[in-house]
Amino acid sequence: MPAEPPDPRSSPPGVLTGPHAGPRRIVAVARYAAELDEAASRLRSLTDHGHRVVLVWAEGEPGPSLRSFRGRVRVGAADAGGARQALRRVLRPAPAAWWRDRGVLARRLRGDLRARRTLHDADLLLPVGAEALRLFGRPGAAPVTLLTHAELEATKRQDEVWVGLRRRVRAGAHRLDPELATELLDHVGRTGGRVPARHQPLLVPLVEALHATGEYALAHRVVGFLPEAAPGGDPSEESVRRGLRQLVEISRSGRDQPGTADAVRSLLAAADEELSTASPDVETVARLAGLALQLLFHRELHADGVSSALVTEPDAYLADWRASRVGRLLAAPVPRAPVLHRAAGRTAATRDSFRVGPRVVVVPGSYPQFAVPVRRALEDRAQVHLTELRTRDQLRGLGTRRELVRARLGQALGEEWVPDYELLEELEAAHALFVDWADRGSMAAVMSAPAGVRVTLRIHSMDAFSPWIHLLDWSRVDVLVLVSDHLRRMVQTLLGERLRDTQVRVLPNLLDPARIPTEKVEGHRRRLLMVGWAQRVKDPLWALEVLARLREDDPAWTLTLVGTDFPDGTIASQQEYARAFRDRITHEDVRGAVRFVGSHPGSGAAPGGVGCRAVDEPA
Repeated sequence: MPAEPPDPRSSPPGVLTGPHAGPRRIVAVARYAAELDEAASRLRSLTDHGHRVVLVWAEGEPGPSLRSFRGRVRVGAADAGGARQALRRVLRPAPAAWWRDRGVLARRLRGDLRARRTLHDADLLLPVGAEALRLFGRPGAAPVTLLTHAELEATKRQDEVWVGLRRRVRAGAHRLDPELATELLDHVGRTGGRVPARHQPLLVPLVEALHATGEYALAHRVVGFLPEAAPGGDPSEESVRRGLRQLVEISRSGRDQPGTADAVRSLLAAADEELSTASPDVETVARLAGLALQLLFHRELHADGVSSALVTEPDAYLADWRASRVGRLLAAPVPRAPVLHRAAGRTAATRDSFRVGPRVVVVPGSYPQFAVPVRRALEDRAQVHLTELRTRDQLRGLGTRRELVRARLGQALGEEWVPDYELLEELEAAHALFVDWADRGSMAAVMSAPAGVRVTLRIHSMDAFSPWIHLLDWSRVDVLVLVSDHLRRMVQTLLGERLRDTQVRVLPNLLDPARIPTEKVEGHRRRLLMVGWAQRVKDPLWALEVLARLREDDPAWTLTLVGTDFPDGTIASQQEYARAFRDRITHEDVRGAVRFVGSHPGSGAAPGGVGCRAVDEPA
């Protein structure tokens, strides 16, 4: 479009992009409809930012590029005839500047009261084309503020920010970092505090990436720009947005939020709807089911508190998941065992053919120190091969991982899936597999175990609260070992008939008495000890209260806390608890009686440690 002449009524800076800018009614006026066609992309950028654009022109017809613009006024002589119209024109005369302009546009506007009212009712006027620019460049010709091309360019620059975000989204989650989120939030704040509807889908992967890296406060700010519903929106996308809002708020606050159950039901309904189609999109189903699992098995709801619905009311809590089509599919046995297509003569079996005894693959899990006694005991009677799956990021930890949900879903639908060819090659040559912890790695290990390999899985504590025990194919697990009887009862309640072909045994963790020093130091009879103390689930505040009560009778009592301090996290409830603990420790009744000792290097404490209160039996 040609450059516009200067005009005192031109829009001030920020009329569209400033912090207080909001939706405007903008009238784009031109002599020729073709001139509006040429400006179509810029006009669409205005509507993308929430403005309503009305087209006013004198000659021709708008083309297909302007089909989405419903507000249209063609300037003409339709209402020029009749005494009444003549009287109205006299009573409402056109601006003097329009009479001085002899162009077709000015002449037709003078006689068209409807077009004139359209211009007067606008918030901003955008002249398009040489004749409109000349007319409205005259002093007094524009009945409302003119929208300058500089403002349009600023709007275009806003779109460039979103183009950059789209590029980063395509590059992968590793490119979606807190710095990008902060820059984007600053940009949105400077440009009116809203996100155009067409750019909102880009925020979803950004929120997911921020949440995955623990940036809960930032994720909370970004997700606030995602409305739960939009007219004509995709129901599955609306379910994802709703679920993300719940997920971020639970992670940020550390507490359950109203509406979580409804969000889970919505996600599962959308997943089931997709599964019912002739050619379901497995990626979409995995995305919906994965988010539902993140909500159902969120750590803050089960692992880091003093109670859990998985213990107190498991049947009611899991009712929607168990009833859903996707939940039943992910609980069903896998149709066929994995197969390795390996090169002849290159198997682990041929390499180890000179050795004797059964070959056992040990997968120590995300917290490998617990498997050390098992491995040592096996080495006396078998060939033990250690496979550290925790070195693969996607196979380490207890949290939900969409890639694994997708893999398990695909395998349930008959797809052949190999999590790790190195693991599969080890298993092809093995007689037995021992998997410690029901974590992400356990899912990969059980999915990879070929037919004929005996599988033993051990559950410790917090892994009983993870989603993976509900996704494992228990028909492939020969023996389930649990470290306590109350944990056995909990897991059997959660899994029910799925364990009918699996031997269930209780074997407490081994304790090596040689590791416990027998020499005592002064004051040991009046000393309390808490290991791995800086967790809400351990409740060190309670330990301080016990210490205070004991010191009422005997001030010689002390408390030793072993382990690292509270993490510098972004979970509000953890921060509140840490502040409460630090305040309590300054009170006179315990001041000076608490000693802090760092963890032994490499101890690798497991989440929640032993004796997790969430699964303790009532006293």
